[in-house]
This record gives sequence, structure tokens and C-alpha cells, in this order.
Amino acid sequence: MGKKIGPYVGVTGFMSCAEVTEALAIVPRESARRLMVGVLMSSKTLLGQTNKWSGRYPKKEAIANILVDDPRVLNLIHYNTDDPETLCVQLAEITELSGPNLDGFQLNIAWPPISQIKNWREMYPDQFILLQIGDGAMAQAASMEQFAKLVDAYVPVIDAILIDPSGGKGELLDVSKGAEYLRSVRVHSTLGLGIAGGLGPETLAILNPLIQEFPELSVDAEGRLRTQKPEDALCIDAMRTYLTKAFQMLDAKK
Repeated sequence: MGKKIGPYVGVTGFMSCAEVTEALAIVPRESARRLMVGVLMSSKTLLGQTNKWSGRYPKKEAIANILVDDPRVLNLIHYNTDDPETLCVQLAEITELSGPNLDGFQLNIAWPPISQIKNWREMYPDQFILLQIGDGAMAQAASMEQFAKLVDAYVPVIDAILIDPSGGKGELLDVSKGAEYLRSVRVHSTLGLGIAGGLGPETLAILNPLIQEFPELSVDAEGRLRTQKPEDALCIDAMRTYLTKAFQMLDAKK
């Protein structure tokens, strides 16, 4: 099988295969969208350390067992690093330790070195690469025109972008601003487009105008699918409701 692609409905922060199985039970067999299984990883957890989000970041040894072999799934490691200049080496190490079911990466890094991504892609051409555009990346673009130029430079080495100003914090998306970012890069017909920011069971309706304009839009949720801190675990009931509503809403726009 070649490279898996979107569009997808995503959940980020899986910690076990059992949680993925619960999510897959909700995915309609006839849907054209995949379930994006987002597993969080950082340069700290790659080194065997823990970070402040211990309820969301599994130990690196557990990752291969979380990723399932299913054509309806897009298994992505959501990766952030303190050392982007050696990103290629890090991605290669993670690719190997994640096992055969890994489909690619979401890079939660503000404008990472293009050469590092290119070098990794040459080693793993069938992997999917998604560039998250968070608030830090947005702050580096003084205008929408500059933002579009920045993305242009990445188009040869990425498959999709995700507009995500919240970064897993559950802060609600500014839909009109999100639309501006998406419009600025839609000239690239091969570039997948996604959006995130405070999405969950009660907030999906805010996406209706975006889906009308971008019917192939991918979506992702994290912060509003968690239990209360300090546990900060994936809330299965919230995830089920979110997935049910998201697939119904998005598939209806096809």
C-alpha cells in the first residue's frame, strides 16, 4: 500500500490501543474520511524523559502498540522538538521505533528547516507529512501574503497543513481568521488543508461555513476531549460524541 492521505477526522492524545479501538467503532464504514490517530511525542519523550503533559504523551516504548493496522486510520506522530536543526535524525529514529503502522508525522514546530524534512522524506517517501501552523508560526508572518510565501516554500516537502492556533489548549478557533489562512494557500491543489482549535462535541457547528467553502477540510480535536486535570486523560464519551457528530457533518458536505 502506498502513502495514506486525508481528508480525516482527527483525535490527538491517544495513550493506548484500546482507546483507538473505541474510536474506530464510531467511524462509518462508508466514510471517505479516515480517522487520524494522533500520538503526541516530543524531543523530551524521545530521550525517555517526561514532560508536563504526562496524561497525553505516552512513553516512546508504547507507541508501536498504539498504532493499529487499519486502512481507515491515518496514524500520525505529532512531534515537537527543542532541536529542529537535527530534525531529520530525530524523525528517522521515531519512524523506526514506531513500527510498521506509522503513516507519518504532524510537525508541531514553527517553520522547521526545510532541508531536514527533505532529507527525511528521501529516506521514507511513503510517509505523510503535515505541518502544523500554530500561533508561534502565525506570529512570524507579518501579513497573509508573507504567510502564503512561507507555506509555498514547504509545499514540495509536505502533504498538508493544519491551521491550529490553540495547540491543544482547547481555545476556540476564530473561524473568519482561519478561513483567511486557508484561502491564502488553496492555490496549491495538492496541499491538504486542516483546521483545529477548541473543537469538541459542543463546538463543531462553528465549522459549518468553513466546510461549505472547503469540503475536503480535515479537522482535529484534543483539548476539549480531555478529563479534568490532574488526570488529563482522553474522555471516551466526549471522543465518541465528537467523532459521531464530525463524521455526520463532514460526510454530509460531500
